[in-house]
Amino acid sequence: MGFPKSSLAAPDPLPQFENPQSIFDLLNFQLHEFLGISGSLVTRICENEYGITREEWQFVAMLAELGGMSPSDLAARTTVDRSQASKTLRGLMVKGLVDRQPVPGDGRKARVQLTEAGMQLYRQIFPRVVQVHNEVMQDLSTDERAALARAMHSLRARALAVAQRHKPEGATGRRLGGSRAHWKSTPLVD
Repeated sequence: MGFPKSSLAAPDPLPQFENPQSIFDLLNFQLHEFLGISGSLVTRICENEYGITREEWQFVAMLAELGGMSPSDLAARTTVDRSQASKTLRGLMVKGLVDRQPVPGDGRKARVQLTEAGMQLYRQIFPRVVQVHNEVMQDLSTDERAALARAMHSLRARALAVAQRHKPEGATGRRLGGSRAHWKSTPLVD
C-alpha cells in the first residue's frame, strides 16, 4: 500500500462543521485525518533517519524549547500520559539524549533535561519538521495562516474547558477495563 492511503488522497467534500451529518463533518475526525497524513511524515523522519519515536521527538522538542523540568510537568505539556512519559524518558536516557537529576533535598523528585547530544539532535530534526510545516501550509496566505492560528488557539481553549466540564468522576473507564468491560457487562440486544 502506498503513502498516503489512496482513500485519504481522494478529494473529500468540504466538512459541514456548522451542521454535522456524519463523522466526516466532525472537527476531531478531520484533525485526526490531517495528523495521520502530515504527522506520519514527521514520524518517518524521526524513526527512519534518527532512530527516535514520535513521543521521543516531542519530548526532545519540548525540553529544547522550555528547558529542564520535572517528568510530570513534561508529561502535562505534551499529549503523552504519565506512564508513557516514563517509558519515553527511559528510552531517551538509554540513547543518551536526556539526563535525569534528583532535586536536591527531595529524593522523590527529579528534573530532566537534554544532554548535548539531545540538543544536537534537536538542531538536526527541527529544520526538517519546519520544512514539512511550511510545505503543508504553503497554500495558505499570511492572513489565512494568522486566522488559522487564532482559530486553533480559541479551539484549544474551548476544548480544555469542555474537557473539564465533562471530566468523569472517580476512576476512569480505562482503569476499570475500558470498552472491554462495558461489552462484557452489556451485550448487544437483538
